[in-house]
Amino acid sequence: MNFAMQHPTNPSGITKHQVYDVVALAQNQDWKTLNEVIICQDIMGNVVAHFGENRWDISPYISGRGNYKTTFDFTNYAASPPLLLELKLIVYGWLYHRSSRTNQASKPVSLITRFSKLKTTYNFLLQGRHSSLSALSVLKVWIDFENTLVNANYAQPSLSQIFGSINASLLLQSWLKVDFGFNTIKSKMLSQKLSTKKSQQTLVIPELLADAIYGKAIELVTFAHTNIDTLVLLKCALQENYLEGKAIVDNKIKLGIIKYLTDESGNIIHNQEYTNQIIKHQPEPASRIIKRNLCSIKGWDSDLNNGNHLQRYFGQLIAACYICCGAFSGMRDSEIGELTTDSYYRETIGGRDFHMLQSHTFKLGEKNDTWVAAPIAQKAIELAAGLTQQLREMLSTSSETLIKTLWLSQMFRNKPPTIICDWNERLRRFCQQFNFVVTQADYQECLKSNPLSQAKIDKTIQIGKAWPLTSHQFRRSLAFYTIKHRLGTTISLKQQFKHLYLQMTEWYTNGAHTASLMNLNVDSELQAILDSARKHDTTNKFFNMMHSDQLLSGTHGKAIMAMRDNIPHIYSSRDIIYNAVQKGTLTLHGSMHSYCKNGYNCDMDGVVNPAFCVECSSDSSIIDEENAKWWQAKHHDLTNYLSNLQTVSPSIYSHCITQIRAAEIVMKDFGMDYTPYKHPVEIVEL
Repeated sequence: MNFAMQHPTNPSGITKHQVYDVVALAQNQDWKTLNEVIICQDIMGNVVAHFGENRWDISPYISGRGNYKTTFDFTNYAASPPLLLELKLIVYGWLYHRSSRTNQASKPVSLITRFSKLKTTYNFLLQGRHSSLSALSVLKVWIDFENTLVNANYAQPSLSQIFGSINASLLLQSWLKVDFGFNTIKSKMLSQKLSTKKSQQTLVIPELLADAIYGKAIELVTFAHTNIDTLVLLKCALQENYLEGKAIVDNKIKLGIIKYLTDESGNIIHNQEYTNQIIKHQPEPASRIIKRNLCSIKGWDSDLNNGNHLQRYFGQLIAACYICCGAFSGMRDSEIGELTTDSYYRETIGGRDFHMLQSHTFKLGEKNDTWVAAPIAQKAIELAAGLTQQLREMLSTSSETLIKTLWLSQMFRNKPPTIICDWNERLRRFCQQFNFVVTQADYQECLKSNPLSQAKIDKTIQIGKAWPLTSHQFRRSLAFYTIKHRLGTTISLKQQFKHLYLQMTEWYTNGAHTASLMNLNVDSELQAILDSARKHDTTNKFFNMMHSDQLLSGTHGKAIMAMRDNIPHIYSSRDIIYNAVQKGTLTLHGSMHSYCKNGYNCDMDGVVNPAFCVECSSDSSIIDEENAKWWQAKHHDLTNYLSNLQTVSPSIYSHCITQIRAAEIVMKDFGMDYTPYKHPVEIVEL
């Protein structure tokens, strides 16, 4: 069995390490060798994690994405060596033996998510002092496990994922050389049994709040982009000022002038005081540098001359850039996280300019893809690139893979920059800082727009509190408002969202069609014009039918022809007919094959088969010359159909032949030439 380590996302680009049978090592209790088994190494061959460690960092295998968890954390199970070992072996098996029922390996990120669900089960085992997953084979233990899940009030999707992680562990039984003692769990059925909480959909942002949030983001990006060069120079000046102060303090420590900040080995032991000394020894106060660089900007907020306020402002700008990219493209959080300094481009198709974002997608296989975006995306990318340029330069010496990463942050100048991964927290903070609070109207709209998320609304939305903005709400809101305001179709959204199935796109648009209908306004003036035109048209048709010599068919059509020698009062003049139409005592509804004067009292048999309207049992059908031509064409089509398919089922034959005979009646009434249809007889020798 080959346990050679390979890069899951780049199998040919990673150095292989020594092969070990970890199961055999565990059975032979060769703990020293087992603990030294390499779990992960970077592209340069440096070991990142060993089996014996309780935190396995596999970030080199996750394509450099910083907005996902990259670690398997086993520390909670150190108190139970049997559980700790079993769980490590299961995760190792997922990584390097078998991770799914098919031959397709699961993505490392998916395995970390699955591991987080399996920990729910192992937490139960730990609390119950059990030593293995096999404890669930005991009926009493299983019942306790179910009760624990019920008391935790999990929703059905979460329960299904927990059971799915157990099933994925059962797949490894033969490899682990163990028998856990129970069969595969029917996860969906059991989750429905244990919980009534169904899947809660991501919330649509109420329209007025979305306008305010997106509008503020566009305002911030537009203003800062106009002054981007000045802002970049300011960031550089502040960093250089800090480094000069740091160099002075470091030199004083080296010369022994400042001694209390370090230990005997020269390591800093008072970080806050060290930072204070750097600030004290900076050549210039930060406020003076800020004021000098920004005094020329028209409309600049003087409160931002304070260094802390300025740092918050830069954080708001990065969040605004993120919002402008996500809100108008519908990209997933992972896809926005892969945007780089050169992700934006413009493409001209059919004389129209389209603003495009190119990024990396992982959902349906790792690949580059493009999304149509709003024009503001260009400014957002350029602004974010400018604001983080210095941070990328600081990282470029240690990690070439981060050279184009767009979303960087540096909370403290004495620490290296990091990839931003707490976007939901930043987005919530954005709403709090700009006071985007939920009103009563917003709350009611939220209830109407999110029919499958009532429990989530009850739990997370409060009137008078800031809207809890999350990255996935951009995607849901774009789908919802595109359909609500008829700006596009689910087909176009499917392409934009990179969905494999249209059903998933329709899930994102849930509630939008209903909201669209609720927004329809009736134009009473136009409706009155249409009603009047319809009544005059009906009047003219009745008058012309009665006061002319045109041929008619249908039961009431033939009755009209018979009444022409002695016209009834109701048909005697145009005005009398119009009054009857206006009162509703005379109605006329048309189709391609006939008219019906019986209104909504019609038995509707003609919907099943038009032949029933030719000799209508309620004496209501009228067939004029235009209708007769339709019957003539129908006769031609159906006779050809039956002639070419001599062997047909009785039901199809009866459906066709009744319409053929009805067409022949109509054509005879109008004197049209036709040949009566005779179905070929098949001769079978006995």
